[in-house]
Order: sequence, then C-alpha cells, then structure tokens
Amino acid sequence: MFDLFRSREKSVKILLGVMLLLVAASMLIYLIPGGFGAGSGEGTNVVATIGDERVTDQDVQRSLAQALQGQANLPKGIVAMYIPRIVERLVAQKAMAYKAKEMGLTISDSELGDAIENGFAPQMGGTFNKDRYEQALAQQGVTPAAFEKEERESMLAARLENLQRQSLIVSDADARAEYQRKNLKVGLQYVAFDKSAFVSKVANNPAAIQDFFNKNRHLFNVPEKRTYDLVVGSVADYIQSAQVPEAQLQKDYQDEIDSFRTPERVRVRHILIKTQGKPKEEAPILRAKAEQILKQLQGGANFADLAKKFSEDPGSAEKGGELGWVTHGQMVPNFEKACFSLKPGELSGIVDTEYGYHIVQVEEKQDSHTQTFDEARPQLLLEAKKQAAGEILRRNMDAAHAEVFRAPLQAATIAAKYGLKDIKQENVANTAPIPELPADGELSAAIHTSAKGAVTDVYPDDKDGKSGFAVILNIAPSHTAEFSDVQGEVTQKYAESEAERLAGAAAQEAAASARKGESLEAIAKRYGTTVKTAAPFTIDGAAEGIGSGTQLAAAFKANVGDIVGPVYTGQNQFVCKVSEKVPADMNQYAANKTAIVQGLEQTKLQVQQPLFMDSVVNDLKRRGKVKVYDSVVNHLIEHYQG
Repeated sequence: MFDLFRSREKSVKILLGVMLLLVAASMLIYLIPGGFGAGSGEGTNVVATIGDERVTDQDVQRSLAQALQGQANLPKGIVAMYIPRIVERLVAQKAMAYKAKEMGLTISDSELGDAIENGFAPQMGGTFNKDRYEQALAQQGVTPAAFEKEERESMLAARLENLQRQSLIVSDADARAEYQRKNLKVGLQYVAFDKSAFVSKVANNPAAIQDFFNKNRHLFNVPEKRTYDLVVGSVADYIQSAQVPEAQLQKDYQDEIDSFRTPERVRVRHILIKTQGKPKEEAPILRAKAEQILKQLQGGANFADLAKKFSEDPGSAEKGGELGWVTHGQMVPNFEKACFSLKPGELSGIVDTEYGYHIVQVEEKQDSHTQTFDEARPQLLLEAKKQAAGEILRRNMDAAHAEVFRAPLQAATIAAKYGLKDIKQENVANTAPIPELPADGELSAAIHTSAKGAVTDVYPDDKDGKSGFAVILNIAPSHTAEFSDVQGEVTQKYAESEAERLAGAAAQEAAASARKGESLEAIAKRYGTTVKTAAPFTIDGAAEGIGSGTQLAAAFKANVGDIVGPVYTGQNQFVCKVSEKVPADMNQYAANKTAIVQGLEQTKLQVQQPLFMDSVVNDLKRRGKVKVYDSVVNHLIEHYQG
C-alpha cells in the first residue's frame, strides 16, 4: 500500500496518533490483569458501531495508554474516569468521517500517502523509509492497513471540521464592536485597602484563636518526617590517595595530543570608549576622549586604573581592561589585527571598530605550539587521578552498600571502613535538603518514598562527582496537629484571616460612602492612606497599582464619575472611581481588522465546534447509524476500577 505516500497534511497529528510507546502496553497489563475481553472469541468486545465501522475495547485501551503516558502510577479509579471521554472522542471521530463520506468528501490515496510520508520522514533523518515505517507500526501491534484506515478517517473528520470552520461568519459590525471593546481605555482614581495594614488592628483573643483552629484543623498538619542514615562519598575524597602509573600518563598524552596543541595567541587588555548606540555627531568628541586617555598612558599612567575609570566595556572594565588570552577569529577584524601586530608591553593607537574606539595593550604573546609532556603532565595527572578516584568511589560505595544491605544498623561503622561519610538525619520533613547531595535528585526521591527499613539504591551525582545511598530507619506519618504544636502558626493565620476580613469590611464601607457622595480623598484620610491614580488602560491591559484589566471589567461598563468596587485582587481591596474613558481610535480599525476577525473566528470556533460535533453524532444516533453499547463501556470501566 506504499503507493499512497505523497501529501503534507496533519503530519504532527499523525505522529502523535501513531508512535505509541511500548511502555503503554506494559501499563495496560498492570491496569487489567489478564486483559479485558479475554473470554471472547477474538479477545475484543465492540464498544460502539458507526455505520459499518466499530470501536472496540482494544481501541479504547490504546487511546487510554496514549493519554496516560508518563502517568503509570495513577490510581485505577482515576484511570477509569478517562474511559467515557475516550469513548466519546473515538465515536465522534468515526462519526465525523462517516458524515464527511455522506457529504461526498474523500481523501485520495495520494493525499493519505503524502501525509504519512511527511509525518514519519522527520523521525527517519528526513527521508521516509517504508521498512522502518512498517517496523514502527509492528512494534506497537498495528498493521499498516489498520493505521492507514484510521488516518484516513482522521483526515476526513478534519476536512469536515474545516468546512464547518469556513462557515463561520464575522460581520463588520461584530468586528467593529470587538475592536471598540478591546481598545476602550479607562482611567481610575482609587483607594487601596491592604490587608497587611489591618494586622495591627486584630485583637489578641485566645478564645477566638482557639475557635479558628477548631474550625480549620485541616489547615494545620504535621508533615511526614523521616529518620535515615545517609552514606555519601565524593571523588574529591579519594583524589589524594589515587595512584596513577607514569606509563598511563604517557599513554594519555599520546592519545590526547591534539588537545595539547595551542594556536597562536595573545593576552590583552583594552579600554573602550563606545560609539555604538550613540549619535554620530558625538563621534569626534568620543575620539578626542580616547586620544586624551592614550596620551595619559603614553605618559606612564597605570592602564588598569584608567580602564576601571573610563572603559565602557562592562565585561572587562572592573578587571582593569583584562580580556585574557585571545586567538585568531575570536575578535572583530580591526581589533584582532591590532592585537597580533603588537609586541608584549606595546600600546596600540586608537583602534576603530563597530563598537567604538579601543586602546589595546598586549601583555603576553605565544606562538602556536604543542605542549610537551612535562607541560601537559599536571593536567593529565589531575584528570587521571579524578578518573581513578571515581573508580575507587564506585567500588567502595558498592561494597559498602552490599554490607549495609545485610546489616542496616551498622551503616556508620561500614561507611567508616570504606572512607565514606555517614550522616544521620533525625525526623526531617520531605522538604528538607539532602546533605551534600541535590535535593531534587533521584536519591532524594528514593528517600522520600522508600519503606521503613529499606536500603535505597546507590545514586551517583555525575555533575558533582558524588554518590550515596540511605537506610530508612523510621517514618513518622503526617497527622493533624494539636493546637499546642502549631500555636504560633495558628495565631499568624488567624491574624491574616481577620486582617483580610477587616480590610474587606472597610472597603465595603468606603464604597458605600463614596456612592453616597463622600470624596475618595476624605475616605482615604479617614483610613490613613492616599488616593492613587491608574492611567488609562484597556481591558486586556493592566491598571497600574491594581492589576489585570479583566478584574476591573465593571469599570468599562460604568460612566465617568461612577464608583466601582470593592475589587479584590488577592492581597488588596480597591474602591475605584472612573476618572476618564478614552474611546477606541477608529482610524486604526482598518489596520487591525484582520487580527480582530481572526480572534472572533477562533472564539466562535471554540464554542461551536463541540456543538457541531455533538450535532453530527446525535443526528447519526437518531438515524440508527451510531450505537454505543453502554454495558460494554461499563464493563470496561469496572475492570479499570479493579
């Protein structure tokens, strides 16, 4: 069937729909021991029929596995909740394809072939390979014929959706109204009621605090805490004792000799007076400044001091102009030419580049050469010792792990025997860092999930040259705290809650007073604050000092002088007065019409597309073309619920 392969439609969707990972199959085995439908003749049950097409339990299982990739540990009850939605989606896709065929829509073999070829080619180095295509499908238990049939249905459904999309009409009146809505600007005056300002007004009422705790006990939990022995070591611990034969260093030198070839290079420093980003008419003044600095240097001034004072190169100025070693091809042409034409200790003249005016001094120069063994030996020895120390660490860690596995309570003694550290952690929460190792590493995860008495695997941290394992000695489960355990936290949360209530009450009172005619200035004075201003903003923008324009939607419907609020933004409450409204500039409508229309079309599509799909499915159900067998769906759900 390879005659098909010639199109470019929906390549991304094809890949997502096809490349089911092997892990998905193992997930299904875990979820349904023995497999669903094992008692039937073909090992499948029909979930739904759409014309002559079927959706089987195996179709549902494959789609479920794809949806749950990377979530293999979900509880079975949660997994079961996916099934009705997956059945709906599979039925809807086949129903859309059925409707498309009824309307005379088709997908040619050429179109299907091109879509598949272009979908797989990027995963094959850019060139489609039929054998690899068939192998990829075979690994997932899918035949080319079955896959191509499913993909044709998917493309038919997409073609029908595209027709529906093209039927969406946005009138000029709709577009104008949307442009006006999005570009109307509102200016505000406001008084903010910050809950933090009301904390001092909260009375210290022990009975109320206790009552708050009693009503909100669920907020105060003591987290799970663990006690464990951590056995840890690092490459650095063994470097000094690591032995490396001289013959090994000689061999390493010969094997890596290319890495010891040094190109011609110079060590330079410079002072830069920038012209980049400055008006051209300032260039003569800037050059004159550079020339004055050059004269000072020629007169014996200290280069580093002048670089720190005058250079405008932020990367080198603080270091006295130091750029370090420079090789050919690293710098812009004029700068490079100056660097390699100077002798050590010499000063350049004014070097003109696209960045500005430079004064360059060469401090040291080296011709290209290959380091001798003696020159390279310190580096070779260090690297070899690191490698040898890494091997020692691995051997010692593995040996210690084997012994600790047999005698977990002797971890400290065994660690000392192998030159490793034993660090005891007493009753630490899962959020506590792991000493000497990354808190987000694999060992951290193992410590937080292993059972009491377990010895974790050895986890290396290649980045820092460390490794370790842990012995879980005790686990104190999380539990609801007693008041005495969390009194300080309860008092703080009570104060925050009361402060928020007081701020809300003050804002409500202020809004009522403002609506009765009291000025915002008088209200602000009464509460010990000030009236602030938010410059005009759009509904998709933000009000300075308040927040998102969408939180202030009421202001866009209000008139100038109206009071809006209280508006709550999480930290503050605001009482606002509409100070001005700036209509949209309709002179810019034509330039923005296309974007406005596209936005409205997308919004309509998001609303209408599901309705359109439902109408297709319901019409086919009414005509007896779609049948969903609820008993099979329920049976499938029961298996996943276990």
